[in-house]
Amino acid sequence: MPLNDGDRPGAGLRDVGRFGGYGLTLGIATALFAWIGSVLDARFHTEPLLVILGTFTGFGAGFYSMYRHLVLDRSDELGQGAERDPDGGSE
Repeated sequence: MPLNDGDRPGAGLRDVGRFGGYGLTLGIATALFAWIGSVLDARFHTEPLLVILGTFTGFGAGFYSMYRHLVLDRSDELGQGAERDPDGGSE
């Protein structure tokens, strides 16, 4: 798979959708965990401790999801095309 597929029709729109989805995942995870923290704060009267904890947890989960898709999955994709020596050597 080529690294630069900008010459193909529709490649730009596909990338906008893909990267926009990562941003939405990050935002929704952050907002969801902040809301859960707010509900728990109201129940246990610990304002604003659980909102802050939920916000950071949601951001961390969303960021990890984005990192996994952008960095780890991409490195696996690139590594599959390369020939590897079973002994770990370069030759």
